[in-house]
Amino acid sequence: MNISTILRILESFILLFNMCNSNDFNRQQCMKNWDQWLVPELQRAWDIYTEKEKPYQEEDEKLRESQTNNS
Repeated sequence: MNISTILRILESFILLFNMCNSNDFNRQQCMKNWDQWLVPELQRAWDIYTEKEKPYQEEDEKLRESQTNNS
């Protein structure tokens, strides 16, 4: 893990913090159901970082499936 990666992670947390604290509604939404929105996204980010999954892999699979079904 190099300094660039660490800075991107830090920047992402800062952006998330700012988005969640921009108003009361966002703050309420961000502070509930972390297991439904934050944890899965962190897992997906880790899978992409460790190359277990490629970016947009799920979308690519659905596109290929729909092309196969339409043929």
